[in-house]
Formats: sequence, C-alpha cells, structure tokens
Amino acid sequence: MAQGLLPAIDNLERALAASGVETGPPAEPPAEPLSAEVSARDALASGVALVLAELRAALERAGVHSYDPVGERFDPNLHEAISTVQAAGSEDGTVVETLQRGYRVDEQVIRPARVVVAG
Repeated sequence: MAQGLLPAIDNLERALAASGVETGPPAEPPAEPLSAEVSARDALASGVALVLAELRAALERAGVHSYDPVGERFDPNLHEAISTVQAAGSEDGTVVETLQRGYRVDEQVIRPARVVVAG
C-alpha cells in the first residue's frame, strides 16, 4: 500500500521544485503587493506543500520513513546507482546526489534511494 503512494509523493516534490516557490517558514511580507499571478502561484505551491506534508505524515504514522543518503558510502542494499560522476572532494563510492529518496519500514527497504555516486 505505502509503495503505491511513493510516486505521488515524488511528483508533488517535483512540482514544488519546478515552481521555484519557497515552501519553508513564511518570509517577511513584501514591500510591494504581489501580482495576481505570483499570488496564485504561491497559493498553489502552498496547497501542494500542504498535501505533500500530509502524505509524509501519514506514511510516518504507518512506520514508513524516507532517507536521503548524500554523503554516505554507496550500499547496494539501500541505494540504486543511476550514474557515477567525478566529484572533487568526494571519495570514490560516496553518494553525491540523491535523485529520488529511498523509503523503508524499520530496516526493510521498500524502495532504494536512486543516487549518483562519485567514481
């Protein structure tokens, strides 16, 4: 069941990243009023962020936890290497980018993290 929700969470995360709208704590109000287009975009992004937060919270309550392995050693039991790159300052075999978060229930992986590895 939880595995079926992961693509929806991925898509919501991609939508927020593509919107370029900050979804963290509210910033100071702007000095000038926002245009209707910007206000609508912000409202839509806030709604998407709310749905994403609710889905994440429901999964957490069900014992499903996401993980982002950037900086960890590549582990084929936890990660799926999508590509390798030369990364200055990173030891070969280290995860340098997470393309898609991994998910697990306790220690059982239900989806490995899709990653880029230094090599």
